[in-house]
Amino acid sequence: MPEKPEYTIEELFKRLPISVSELARRSKISEVTAAGIRDGKTARIHTINKLLATFSELYGVELTIDNVKGLHVLVGRYGEEKTTGEAA
Repeated sequence: MPEKPEYTIEELFKRLPISVSELARRSKISEVTAAGIRDGKTARIHTINKLLATFSELYGVELTIDNVKGLHVLVGRYGEEKTTGEAA
């Protein structure tokens, strides 16, 4: 994958060279959770970080919540949502 300043979660999944179930296994998250993140569902930050670390290994670029747009992060005690790439 070419290195650039920003990526979207959609493009990371579109270029995925392995199955979603294999991605989930390598990330140590459930396949349902991985598919949910792909489909725009909210997830905890540590779960998203595990997934991004695996994407980083696969693509050879550093991927974090700071440079990947379209992630829906569960924040706060009552599950408020913050989408990456939005203005604060």
